[in-house]
Amino acid sequence: MVQKVKNSILKNIEEEFLRTTETLWENEVEANLFVARILMMTAFIDVVILIPTLSGIFFANSGRIVSAVLIQALIELIIPAGLCFYFKGRKKWLKILLLLSYTIVLARIASVLGHNVTLCLAFPTVVSIRYYSRPVTSTVAILTTILSGFAEYLCVFMKWGRFDLNMLELDAGSVLSFNELSLIRDVIMDQASIDYARLWRHTLLHSYLPKLILFSMIAIISTVIARKGREAIFAQEAETKKSERISTELNLASSIQANMLPNIFPAFPERDDFDIYATMSPAKEVGGDFYDFFMVDDDHLAMVIADVSGKGIPAAMFMVIAKTLIKDHAQLGLMPADVFTRVNRLLCEGNDAGLFVTAWMGIMDLNNGEMYYVNAGHNPPIIKHDGKIEFLQCKPGFVLAGLEDYEYGEYQLFLDKGDKIFLYTDGATEATAVNNELYGENRLIECLKNLVSDISCEDALHAVRADIDRFVGEAEQFDDLTLLAFDFTPKNKEKDIIERTFDATTEKLHEVIGFVEEQLEGNDASMKAVMTITVALEEMFVNIAHYAYPDAPGKATIGVSFDGDDAIITLKDNGIPFDPLAKEDPDVTAKAEDRQIGGLGIYMVKNSMDHCRYERRGSENYFEMRKNIR
Repeated sequence: MVQKVKNSILKNIEEEFLRTTETLWENEVEANLFVARILMMTAFIDVVILIPTLSGIFFANSGRIVSAVLIQALIELIIPAGLCFYFKGRKKWLKILLLLSYTIVLARIASVLGHNVTLCLAFPTVVSIRYYSRPVTSTVAILTTILSGFAEYLCVFMKWGRFDLNMLELDAGSVLSFNELSLIRDVIMDQASIDYARLWRHTLLHSYLPKLILFSMIAIISTVIARKGREAIFAQEAETKKSERISTELNLASSIQANMLPNIFPAFPERDDFDIYATMSPAKEVGGDFYDFFMVDDDHLAMVIADVSGKGIPAAMFMVIAKTLIKDHAQLGLMPADVFTRVNRLLCEGNDAGLFVTAWMGIMDLNNGEMYYVNAGHNPPIIKHDGKIEFLQCKPGFVLAGLEDYEYGEYQLFLDKGDKIFLYTDGATEATAVNNELYGENRLIECLKNLVSDISCEDALHAVRADIDRFVGEAEQFDDLTLLAFDFTPKNKEKDIIERTFDATTEKLHEVIGFVEEQLEGNDASMKAVMTITVALEEMFVNIAHYAYPDAPGKATIGVSFDGDDAIITLKDNGIPFDPLAKEDPDVTAKAEDRQIGGLGIYMVKNSMDHCRYERRGSENYFEMRKNIR
């Protein structure tokens, strides 16, 4: 029991005297200034009472004493308050000076005004609550109680002030004479025979003791309030520290998240065949949106943009997992659809929170502009191609982390020099103005159409963001906003391509094959590679000769170029549009009589070459074959 009491006392001492925090100190400074203002207000009231006292309106028989006390009180109030204002409340001793001066001044005033100012003596105790310190309030209450008794003594025995007539006993038969305007108190003090010892006993019993009880009640209430105030300060300080810690952690998380995303531009200063730029603005300290771009190898660039459901820390954590998985699988050399299929299975495992990711990913061959891409429920990209700016439409797959066994489909796209891709999250199209109107897809695409054709990716994104900000105005951002722009600017390799134009007839087949064989043998192509390429070339050239020009003879341009160990054979004609790669592959497992006529030649070409692609360029058919020749 003794130990508990001891621990309680030590805890109180620590909280009240030793635990001086910055918050408590600032509170004490504010309390000092508050008490100083109270002293100045009291000084003003003092002046209001002093003027009629000096003119004899108040206190006819004790006017000099009252006036002297009021003048002295005025000085004792102004000087401490002035010092406090001078030091801006930032001195430790000001608290003692202010409260002591205020208590003594009011006690001295009570000694001349008596029971008329009983409640004034409670003011210092009440005012001391502002320091939120139980010892301070208790000390002021005790001092007030002592000085109150001393004030009663001065009032009665020293005849300083106006004692309470209810405490007075007069002898039987006492005769008092009154003038027309005489006050009873003044007549009694002048004419009656007063037993001051009896008056003092009555004053103690009927005046001081009730005051003592009243002051004790006020003191108890004040100390409790002061104690609760200090506890509130400690609680507020703890909450502030907690908030600051959380804020610091969120800022750190935001910094980590920002550093996880590519944020140094130009991202690939050694490359001049493309330009790329991206920004991400989270709605909170951390967000669920992310973008990424990285080189899978020397010739292939991967681009990713995604939006995790939800916001804040959970979305950010899921975003980190999704981003890491996508990049790790892409760098294994997988196609985009395979990447999403595998990542989706992994994200579904243990996803108790039910989070999901909308995402778009493309992997581009920077040598020829061919891109394979996959869409997992994300907003369609915007593409600039052949001078047109439009949405890249495709059937989007299901969101990542939604269905564990979902298989994603893949799409193909060919970009020419100067083509651009613009990726974004719904934070752009769903940006909301103060009137709840959405920015929308139409405004986004119109903004891009209004940009100059040769604008850099960075300037384009800044222009889009500025347009969104103008539309939103003062409305608060409620969703993460991520933008990514890509500009394909391949080197001009025309000087490395050897081309020759032939009549598109079967009679020219021998010359075409001879031209290509000459270039292949000049670059030390293996015999097997030469035979494979010429067989495929024969099939494609004969197709042009037979079908490209149904009405009149035409031309075909054959090109040969080399990229490392790869030979690139191109065939161009101005015949009717025909995409040989669009034809469905024949069923080679069926019997010959059951198979449809045609298609085997192109099927052979696709399987013998390392890579094939077709593109309609204006009025021209463009077909490209790539084969390793070593």
